[in-house]
Amino acid sequence: MAYTSPQDVCDRWLGSGEIPDAATLATLIDDAEDTIVASVPDIAERIGDGRVPLERVQKIVARMVIRHARNPEGYRQMQETTGPFTRGYTHSGDEPGGSFLSPSERRELLGSAGGRAFQIDTTPTDLPRRVFDAERLC
Repeated sequence: MAYTSPQDVCDRWLGSGEIPDAATLATLIDDAEDTIVASVPDIAERIGDGRVPLERVQKIVARMVIRHARNPEGYRQMQETTGPFTRGYTHSGDEPGGSFLSPSERRELLGSAGGRAFQIDTTPTDLPRRVFDAERLC
Protein backbone atom coordinates (compact mmCIF):
# COMPACT_ATOMS: atom_id res chain seq x y z
CA MET A 1 0.00 0.00 0.00
CA ALA A 2 2.67 2.54 1.14
CA TYR A 3 0.77 5.82 1.15
CA THR A 4 3.22 7.41 3.58
CA SER A 5 6.98 7.81 3.40
CA PRO A 6 9.45 8.15 6.27
CA GLN A 7 9.97 11.75 5.17
CA ASP A 8 6.25 12.47 5.78
CA VAL A 9 6.73 11.40 9.41
CA CYS A 10 9.97 13.41 9.78
CA ASP A 11 8.24 16.53 8.41
CA ARG A 12 5.56 16.24 11.12
CA TRP A 13 7.91 15.43 14.02
CA LEU A 14 7.74 18.15 16.69
CA GLY A 15 9.48 18.60 19.98
CA SER A 16 12.43 16.84 21.42
CA GLY A 17 13.38 13.24 21.09
CA GLU A 18 15.32 11.26 18.56
CA ILE A 19 13.63 10.37 15.28
CA PRO A 20 14.00 6.67 14.46
CA ASP A 21 16.01 5.66 11.40
CA ALA A 22 14.32 5.32 7.99
CA ALA A 23 14.10 1.50 8.15
CA THR A 24 12.37 1.58 11.53
CA LEU A 25 10.03 4.32 10.32
CA ALA A 26 9.16 2.24 7.25
CA THR A 27 8.23 -0.72 9.45
CA LEU A 28 6.13 1.45 11.77
CA ILE A 29 4.43 3.03 8.75
CA ASP A 30 3.54 -0.42 7.40
CA ASP A 31 2.07 -1.35 10.79
CA ALA A 32 0.03 1.86 10.99
CA GLU A 33 -1.29 1.49 7.44
CA ASP A 34 -2.23 -2.13 8.17
CA THR A 35 -4.18 -0.93 11.21
CA ILE A 36 -6.02 1.57 9.01
CA VAL A 37 -6.88 -1.13 6.44
CA ALA A 38 -8.20 -3.35 9.23
CA SER A 39 -10.44 -0.53 10.49
CA VAL A 40 -11.43 0.91 7.10
CA PRO A 41 -11.20 -1.95 4.58
CA ASP A 42 -12.25 0.22 1.62
CA ILE A 43 -9.63 2.92 2.27
CA ALA A 44 -8.05 2.39 -1.18
CA GLU A 45 -11.39 3.09 -2.86
CA ARG A 46 -11.99 6.11 -0.61
CA ILE A 47 -8.61 7.55 -1.62
CA GLY A 48 -9.12 6.66 -5.27
CA ASP A 49 -12.51 8.36 -5.62
CA GLY A 50 -11.48 11.40 -3.56
CA ARG A 51 -13.68 10.85 -0.51
CA VAL A 52 -10.50 10.77 1.61
CA PRO A 53 -7.55 12.91 0.48
CA LEU A 54 -4.20 11.10 0.42
CA GLU A 55 -2.70 13.90 2.54
CA ARG A 56 -5.20 13.09 5.32
CA VAL A 57 -4.11 9.46 5.36
CA GLN A 58 -0.47 10.52 5.46
CA LYS A 59 -1.20 12.87 8.37
CA ILE A 60 -2.99 10.15 10.35
CA VAL A 61 -0.30 7.54 9.67
CA ALA A 62 2.36 10.03 10.78
CA ARG A 63 0.43 10.70 14.02
CA MET A 64 0.17 6.98 14.72
CA VAL A 65 3.88 6.42 14.09
CA ILE A 66 4.92 9.42 16.18
CA ARG A 67 2.74 8.28 19.11
CA HIS A 68 4.44 4.90 19.04
CA ALA A 69 7.97 6.24 18.46
CA ARG A 70 7.73 8.67 21.39
CA ASN A 71 6.60 5.96 23.83
CA PRO A 72 7.66 2.54 22.50
CA GLU A 73 7.54 0.93 25.95
CA GLY A 74 3.90 1.91 26.39
CA TYR A 75 4.33 3.75 29.68
CA ARG A 76 1.27 5.58 30.99
CA GLN A 77 3.24 7.82 33.31
CA MET A 78 6.95 8.56 33.70
CA GLN A 79 8.88 10.60 36.22
CA GLU A 80 12.52 11.67 36.13
CA THR A 81 14.45 13.07 39.07
CA THR A 82 17.88 14.65 38.92
CA GLY A 83 19.03 16.19 42.17
CA PRO A 84 16.37 18.65 43.33
CA PHE A 85 14.61 18.68 39.94
CA THR A 86 11.73 16.41 39.01
CA ARG A 87 9.68 16.27 35.86
CA GLY A 88 6.87 13.97 34.94
CA TYR A 89 5.02 12.91 31.80
CA THR A 90 1.60 11.39 31.36
CA HIS A 91 0.68 9.78 28.04
CA SER A 92 -2.95 9.82 27.04
CA GLY A 93 -5.07 7.31 25.18
CA ASP A 94 -6.30 3.82 25.87
CA GLU A 95 -3.11 2.25 24.53
CA PRO A 96 -0.16 4.53 25.31
CA GLY A 97 2.66 3.82 22.91
CA GLY A 98 0.54 1.56 20.74
CA SER A 99 -0.23 1.90 17.06
CA PHE A 100 -3.96 2.65 17.12
CA LEU A 101 -6.54 4.86 15.45
CA SER A 102 -8.08 7.38 17.80
CA PRO A 103 -11.85 7.97 17.52
CA SER A 104 -11.27 11.37 15.90
CA GLU A 105 -8.87 9.85 13.34
CA ARG A 106 -11.41 7.14 12.53
CA ARG A 107 -14.04 9.85 11.94
CA GLU A 108 -11.63 11.68 9.64
CA LEU A 109 -11.24 8.53 7.52
CA LEU A 110 -14.88 7.46 7.53
CA GLY A 111 -16.43 10.91 7.23
CA SER A 112 -19.55 12.03 9.02
CA ALA A 113 -22.79 10.11 8.85
CA GLY A 114 -24.58 13.26 7.71
CA GLY A 115 -27.31 12.83 10.30
CA ARG A 116 -29.42 15.59 11.74
CA ALA A 117 -30.86 16.17 15.16
CA PHE A 118 -34.54 15.46 15.64
CA GLN A 119 -37.11 15.26 18.36
CA ILE A 120 -40.17 13.16 18.98
CA ASP A 121 -43.23 14.60 20.67
CA THR A 122 -44.37 11.96 23.15
CA THR A 123 -47.49 13.82 24.26
CA PRO A 124 -50.49 11.50 23.82
CA THR A 125 -53.00 12.82 21.28
CA ASP A 126 -55.76 10.22 21.61
CA LEU A 127 -56.77 10.83 25.25
CA PRO A 128 -60.12 12.56 25.81
CA ARG A 129 -59.88 16.05 27.22
CA ARG A 130 -61.61 16.65 30.50
CA VAL A 131 -63.12 19.92 31.46
CA PHE A 132 -62.62 20.65 35.12
CA ASP A 133 -65.05 22.75 37.05
CA ALA A 134 -62.82 25.04 39.09
CA GLU A 135 -65.55 25.72 41.63
CA ARG A 136 -66.07 22.04 42.30
CA LEU A 137 -62.33 21.45 42.95
CA CYS A 138 -61.94 24.30 45.41
